[in-house]
Amino acid sequence: MGLQEKKTAKAIEDQYLADYQKEINEIVGKELPININWDTFELDFMKFVPSVCLQRLTDAFKEVCADDMGKEAVQESINTVEVYCIANEGAEDKKELKITDGVFSLTACWGGHHSGYFSDLVIREFLENNL
Repeated sequence: MGLQEKKTAKAIEDQYLADYQKEINEIVGKELPININWDTFELDFMKFVPSVCLQRLTDAFKEVCADDMGKEAVQESINTVEVYCIANEGAEDKKELKITDGVFSLTACWGGHHSGYFSDLVIREFLENNL
């Protein structure tokens, strides 16, 4: 990752990530660290992390954790969130949501065509079906 990518990642973390992190922690009722794997992102896609990735993730957690049953399921099953970016080409077939050993992984092309990333509805449905 070059200097420009490092500066962009730091700026996004400084301007957005802490606020989203705080909001998600409040929604789920525990510390739920979000790790954005910046080295998987192309520079042009980094700017979409707040609006396309983190906002959708937050909105999905709001719905899932709207009641105590959902909140408890998230607290018991997810300890961290990992975000990965893949190339736009073929992203629709390669994107993936999974929960393994307490890690909720979101792999998609967060800055490409809308078919290559997940909506909050799809994230919510995945969580509700897998918790």
